[in-house]
Amino acid sequence: MNTNPGVIAGKVRTADGQPVAMARVYFTSGPVALPDITMLTDATGSFSLSAPVAGTYQIGCTADGFAPAMASVEVKNGQKAQVELVLKP
Repeated sequence: MNTNPGVIAGKVRTADGQPVAMARVYFTSGPVALPDITMLTDATGSFSLSAPVAGTYQIGCTADGFAPAMASVEVKNGQKAQVELVLKP
């Protein structure tokens, strides 16, 4: 297992493409044990999570007034993976 960290970066948007600020983004599972950390999106809906090792991560997202969303992200060794989460009411 390679231990060079990677990054999961992305955006949270509504179904019509509007950014969702203050959405909570967190890991639900990964290739190693992960800390229970939640990141909040900024005004543009952007977020960044540090991925400690390469592998497949599941991330979840919740925001007030929206149904939760999930995504699977493949992180390559020491690289940035991009993901977009779409929240629906």
